[in-house]
Amino acid sequence: MYAAPRLKLRAAASRAYRLPSFTELYYKDPANQGNSALLMESSWSHETGLDYSPSAAWRITTTLFHRRDRHGIDYTSAFATGPWTAANISALNFTGLESAASWQRRGHVVDFSYTALRGLSQLPPGVFTKYSFNYPIHSGVASWTGSLPGRLTARARLGALERRVRSPYALWDLYLARPHRRLSPFLQFTNLAGVRYQEIPGVAMPGRACLLGLELSLRP
Repeated sequence: MYAAPRLKLRAAASRAYRLPSFTELYYKDPANQGNSALLMESSWSHETGLDYSPSAAWRITTTLFHRRDRHGIDYTSAFATGPWTAANISALNFTGLESAASWQRRGHVVDFSYTALRGLSQLPPGVFTKYSFNYPIHSGVASWTGSLPGRLTARARLGALERRVRSPYALWDLYLARPHRRLSPFLQFTNLAGVRYQEIPGVAMPGRACLLGLELSLRP
């Protein structure tokens, strides 16, 4: 729905269902135990937001969303690092806000985004989940894409993230490429600051890395 020539309002609602997978039902290893009694997961999702373009160069969006899960499927444990057993969580509710701004001019694009998320559940005290409550409560990204002398295309990205009950961290990535009709060499740097972080407790993510590659295009 358009509220003004440069302003667009929107809203949506959806219903979803998910059957437990074979792994969630029957798989077993020293760290994970399936559960053949799992129930089907269901959810309702609602969102509303607006898109605003104050000029040809700028685009701004914001969205407020809410999701209500019933019999959500996850792995639970009495310890933060497992071992884990598949289980249904009777009620999971998530509410969040997502905003983004983009500026584009003369071959340069600058993007900013921020997301905040909060979750509530009916889990008993002292029960940990492997995935549901390992979410980022705050995350932001700033990126730039543009052209450099020598027919180089560059992209820089800086992202900061704070997961629930854990310390925040930031990651800096850089990408350089020289596009060509058939062969396009590229150079990619990830986690340039060498930050030590874990997306899942107990699983260390890679540190500083550099990748040199060649992209082949088979298009006529």
